[in-house]
Amino acid sequence: MVEQLHKNFSVKVLDLRPPRQNVDFAQANVLDLDTLRKEFAGADAVIHLAAIDFDHQAKPEDYIHVNVQGTWNVLQAANELGIQRVVLCSSISACGLSEAHPSFIPEYLPVDEEHPHSPIQAYSVSKQLMENMAASFVRRGDIQVVCLRPMMVLIPENIAPTVTRADDQASRWLFYYITPEDCARAFEAALRATHIDSGNFFVTAQDSCRAEPTLQWVERVFGKLPEIRDRERYECDPYASIFSGDKARQAFDFVPRSNWREIIGS
Repeated sequence: MVEQLHKNFSVKVLDLRPPRQNVDFAQANVLDLDTLRKEFAGADAVIHLAAIDFDHQAKPEDYIHVNVQGTWNVLQAANELGIQRVVLCSSISACGLSEAHPSFIPEYLPVDEEHPHSPIQAYSVSKQLMENMAASFVRRGDIQVVCLRPMMVLIPENIAPTVTRADDQASRWLFYYITPEDCARAFEAALRATHIDSGNFFVTAQDSCRAEPTLQWVERVFGKLPEIRDRERYECDPYASIFSGDKARQAFDFVPRSNWREIIGS
């Protein structure tokens, strides 16, 4: 994110540790509201990434404490200082489908932001609560909060496990991804957008990260196909993602550049 933004913006990083890039830095904990008030002063916008990620396997109460309280602090400090644009990093987990729970499967394809939500795990719930808090600040009328929901961010360490997971014919995981580079571009696009003021947006590659036609493995895993609302999508690209990125494309012209089969060299 810093690499992408500091090409065109004056960037200040607030974190527990400094970034490798040569940008302004202040040590800060997202749970320290007074520090956020101090360090946000003079900012035109805020991108909020600070949270405990699901992969850390933290205690449930830690996800709620850090991710929810931290987000509230960011929104409160930004609102108090009159900062008009905040871009929050939510997650695919906010809708609950990432949990691959057998009682909650996609009702239709492609899944868009209007699809029902049913999160269970603390991390997923923390992200849904973040979005709810964002909406409450937007209703005040003096701040814009855009919530982006990245898919699995495909850092190099994730590639081999994802290929292995695809070999499991019974896996209920939905094989979604976004590259770090595309994710950073999406956040910059949301930051620059002038014709949106709020909302939740999936940030997804256009294809799935499984080298098998999407509808073929979906039908095998779930025993039937859900309603297909955009059949042309899967006719044009049999490997198209289960998740739709149309809303982000229409709202802030974000189009991902990645291709899974090129990434794995097949």
